[in-house]
Amino acid sequence: MSRRPEIGNVQLYPERPLRESDRNGYMLKFYCPIRCQRIRRNCGTRDRREARRMQRDCRERLLNGEYLASGGAITEAQVVQAAVPAVPAVAVNPTGDGGPTWQECCERYVEHRRLRVREGSLVEIVSRLGIAERILEARQRELRRTAGLLMSEVATLESLEDLQRRLLRGEVCRYSTRSPNTVNTLMGAVMAFLRFCGSRGLIASVPELEKVDAEEVMKGRPVTEAEFQRMLDATPDVVGRDSAASWIFALKVLWESGFRVGEMMDFSWDDSRHIHPVWSKVSERLPTILIPATQKNGLVQEIPMLPGLQTLLGSVPERLQRGWVVELEGVEIPGTSRPGVFRPSPVDLKRLVGRYSNSAIGRACGVSETAVRKWLQQHDLPTCAAEAAGAEVPASEIRAMMGRAAVLPGASRTISRGRLTVEHVSRVIARIGRQANVVVQQANARTGRRKKFASAHDLRRGLAERLINAGVSAETLKVVMRHKDFGTTEKHYGAMRSAQSAGQEVLSRLSPTQQVSPQNSELVGGLVGGQKKAPQLSAEELLVLKSLLAKL
Repeated sequence: MSRRPEIGNVQLYPERPLRESDRNGYMLKFYCPIRCQRIRRNCGTRDRREARRMQRDCRERLLNGEYLASGGAITEAQVVQAAVPAVPAVAVNPTGDGGPTWQECCERYVEHRRLRVREGSLVEIVSRLGIAERILEARQRELRRTAGLLMSEVATLESLEDLQRRLLRGEVCRYSTRSPNTVNTLMGAVMAFLRFCGSRGLIASVPELEKVDAEEVMKGRPVTEAEFQRMLDATPDVVGRDSAASWIFALKVLWESGFRVGEMMDFSWDDSRHIHPVWSKVSERLPTILIPATQKNGLVQEIPMLPGLQTLLGSVPERLQRGWVVELEGVEIPGTSRPGVFRPSPVDLKRLVGRYSNSAIGRACGVSETAVRKWLQQHDLPTCAAEAAGAEVPASEIRAMMGRAAVLPGASRTISRGRLTVEHVSRVIARIGRQANVVVQQANARTGRRKKFASAHDLRRGLAERLINAGVSAETLKVVMRHKDFGTTEKHYGAMRSAQSAGQEVLSRLSPTQQVSPQNSELVGGLVGGQKKAPQLSAEELLVLKSLLAKL
């Protein structure tokens, strides 16, 4: 026998502070008297206290009947936001027989993908589906339908095309618009979700949705050597003088290896479980880099170590060749210039805890009560006693603490979180590209592209361009760049490679006296050849070839 529904039992998920991987923020789970089943509602906030306040409001509205009367608003703010001329709300499936909801199917889909994709890919899937869910819920409110998304309503061509248009307009986005490529990526995640639902009979059919017209080009361009030098010069201004050396070394590793940021952070001197160099003891064999299956293409590969990277690694003293190759130091952040704002020393903070409340300490230091609680957590100190409420820190004591403060007004501080995450490193490198004013993509209103400054991946593109200019074959380029298939190499670097080959041929044909190196003068056929010339056909062979072509 099923459990009797309990009105007012509202659960907050997750019941802990959010992590970086929790892209959707806090959710409320409760029994909906309109839908006659348990549903999930997004709180729309990442603040835990705000989510708990919404949890209390939702419970109260369920118990006093305001939730039912408003058509499913979990807070009073949503009632005010949705206020329109009196139009009766359309009750979607009040008996609960309209099929599965988006939330139910999404949970099944995520659990299905959890065993089949990597953690990073799963985070991207959840994030993209969360964006689509918020936009589709906004559409539901505009249509005056009750809360909750039914898959039978989502899996229609009209609904999906409307989702495409809203994504292009920049809904649920930090920018004013989205590029067509980004929209196609987001819609690809939604269509994969719908195909999963269709294969399991959760929806009747999967609509045939046409992609948005988009240009198949790189999101940036290769960085030149002069631009790379500007990035090195701008590094101290972004990360601080004390940390600049470690960040400059990291940029050089990216420049000489073609690594992605995640691969650079996984580069170890001596741990075979991670990416690591292989130094041959035989003089005839060149050093290589062994890359495990944790990389993007999922393959175990051993690639040649490029001369520039070999020289860079050789410059590191042997006694330091332990652990991670790249050990980044914390980024120096300029301090606040507000007068009267400071952070007390740990000794002073411990002394204040037993005498004053968190709010009083915050007023004395010029910060919020939340900042004080974070300080206490960092030093494992208990929260202030309740009986200390009302007392204020004397001005003389405040002046004395400022003299011993750990962080003074206007002083810079170094943000160090242990080993930095891949996302944090990527953002810092992007800031370096902006500081150096290395523009790799100009804004284009027609295609929806924004102005883009150099990132870590543009350094990888720079390596590919240098290899192509050096005349390496397409097969070697694929190996060094570690593309999963040859189509990726052809897609991104085919035009560049063909242009080099065609230019060398034109130069050799039109300028007979021009001396062209044998390595670069041979036509390699774009992205399909090696370094050998095609043999010349005899007159008899030409006649046979013509007759064969005539018969086709």
